[in-house]
Amino acid sequence: MFKKCLILIGRTFIATFILVNFFNIIPINYSNNSWYVQVSMLLVDTSSLLLLGLSSLKLASFKSINKLTELQNSDLDQQNNEKNQNNINVINKFSLYSMYLFIFIALLQFFVVINGLSQLDILYSERLLKIEKQYQINQNKIELAPKINLKDNNSKVSSSYKKDRLFELVLKQKNSATSYLVRDAIKVFLMSIVWAYGFFKLSKFI
Repeated sequence: MFKKCLILIGRTFIATFILVNFFNIIPINYSNNSWYVQVSMLLVDTSSLLLLGLSSLKLASFKSINKLTELQNSDLDQQNNEKNQNNINVINKFSLYSMYLFIFIALLQFFVVINGLSQLDILYSERLLKIEKQYQINQNKIELAPKINLKDNNSKVSSSYKKDRLFELVLKQKNSATSYLVRDAIKVFLMSIVWAYGFFKLSKFI
């Protein structure tokens, strides 16, 4: 009964991990850096499901081997023992594959940061150019007015002030986005290393 419960828990956790991440990965968008961030973050956030699932299945096989070792009286018991040992070997392989996966995710964060900073530079440079173009359009309208008076001069000063304020706002937004990008990458990197170590220890656990 206890073995069946462990198997049920293990399979449920593993299936949940696969389904959640599968629908998060689809649709694949290699050109969008936020896709890498989203996929990496969800993988490390749900990795406990995979670790607990594999641990439950491995524990169930261990319990069966110990029980059969104590009661081993027939060839059938020997076959079941070998079957459980094979299951443990398969789980060990999956644990090692999972370890490699999270090492890859950890290393991927270097690309995520570099690629993300590049995309942020392009995005916010375009916003600054739009502000500059709009400022030039406003200045041209003022200069094309039939008379230049104090009101026109005030309009020029006001337009320049607004441009500076918008520039400052855009730069603050860029700095904030950069901070979040680096922070999340560090978080994913550290968590990936922790999970990789956990799967490594599970693969070596006897």
